Amino acid sequence: MRIARNFYREDIKISIFDFDLKYVIKFEFSGLEQTFKVDKLEFKDITELESKLDNKFLKAVRNRFDSMSDDLKLLY
Repeated sequence: MRIARNFYREDIKISIFDFDLKYVIKFEFSGLEQTFKVDKLEFKDITELESKLDNKFLKAVRNRFDSMSDDLKLLY
């Protein structure tokens, strides 16, 4: 697995890894991580995948981070 891209959108770090016939997309925020694996053949290239990470998708990721943070607080 190799890193294909690293960038930030707002305050979320996004890493895209090239892994065989998959792209692994990792989102990191405030000590939390979300990972998605997508079929590489569904995208023309990595630029097309990046374009799919639009504001609507990132809002859902951010909401999930908020929910994960709330769940983590229950442990403490």
